[in-house]
Amino acid sequence: MSRRLVNRAKSSAVNESATPAPSGPPEYELLEYPLDDDARHALEQLSTNRKQSRYIRNLKASTTSLGNVVGDIQEHYFKRRAHLEKQKRRLKDKPAEDGEEELDKLEETLDDLARQIDDASREAEAKLRLLIDHQFALEDEGKVIGEIYTDVTNAQAQENTRQLQKERRRQEAIEIAQSNGDPIPPEEEDEDDKPPAVQSTLDSLHARQEDKLSEYQQLSVHQRYGVNNEYATFKKLWHDAAQGEDGPPLPDASRWFAADGAPVLPTVAPRAGQRRSRTVDGGNNSDDDIAVAREVTSLRCPLSLQEFVEPYSNRKCKHTFEKSAILDYLPTSNAGVQCPQTGCSQLFKHADFARDFYLDHALLRRLQRKNVQSRVDGMDMDVEEDTKMSIDLQVSSQKSIKRRRRDS
Repeated sequence: MSRRLVNRAKSSAVNESATPAPSGPPEYELLEYPLDDDARHALEQLSTNRKQSRYIRNLKASTTSLGNVVGDIQEHYFKRRAHLEKQKRRLKDKPAEDGEEELDKLEETLDDLARQIDDASREAEAKLRLLIDHQFALEDEGKVIGEIYTDVTNAQAQENTRQLQKERRRQEAIEIAQSNGDPIPPEEEDEDDKPPAVQSTLDSLHARQEDKLSEYQQLSVHQRYGVNNEYATFKKLWHDAAQGEDGPPLPDASRWFAADGAPVLPTVAPRAGQRRSRTVDGGNNSDDDIAVAREVTSLRCPLSLQEFVEPYSNRKCKHTFEKSAILDYLPTSNAGVQCPQTGCSQLFKHADFARDFYLDHALLRRLQRKNVQSRVDGMDMDVEEDTKMSIDLQVSSQKSIKRRRRDS
């Protein structure tokens, strides 16, 4: 090998050892450019689909299912208690020792059932709040995508205006040069003509999502759940099932959470023969609460005077109306009208119906119990048959409402 080739090889080896080999491909950089027409249209469709997402509908359906489950297990406990009282009457003619032993077993079983009901109900309430959190996150995501679509549309409009102004200035410069016999000046890029920097759409999405999450986390528990229709439905179902129709009314939403944010939850009803506490679910009840509770025990709509089919309650004043009747009562304009219930000064708006009214599942259960009672009158039916009939009627009623919604 010649001396020249040897020196070249040594030099190459030195250079390779001095320059580190690349460890991998260069870091990916997100492209930044204004969205074209197709991309903006797709973003608009995504925003609309998010706001009408089937996931949000499924979350709302899940919250309703949780409320019905809690209502079912609470009512089941009451039926077991009624069955125990029936057993006590049957054991009167048996020897005292045998009767007491059987009753002790029944009491022990019911005590265990009560603990299971309390645990299951509290777990359902915690899951419900988690579902509401997810629902808010999805709704906020739809809003964020809508805001981004609005921003990129406005940015494109501003860019189009900037280009038109630039072209107009260029044309004016050409006309002036031609009129003076001067050569056409070369096109120069002015600082004012440079388009503004475009933020990555993905970066904008993440930043806005973080802002929305921060706003939500700053809300109090009352603002998150106390004014939420799904949570109000759940609370009412639980309360009515646990307290019974003759129990105290559901406390105001302002008393659903303690000062530390912990939910104030009822315990399972006390044993038969014990006096029910009127402070089981969050403190003393005002006379207004009691008056409202007595009003809504009626199973007829105050507007249509017919028995409820789809009872919708207002979360502010708690009055209940048939859905079709209250919708006909509300004007389609943005004007507010006073609650049709005598003595109530609450204002209703047609545009706020979905936010302020909710399907009152607790009242639906009362209607179902009434139907069960009308069918068992005069029949010697035990508690198991009564429970099965109640469940069948509930399923039938829910299917009827779904068919009516689908047909409408």
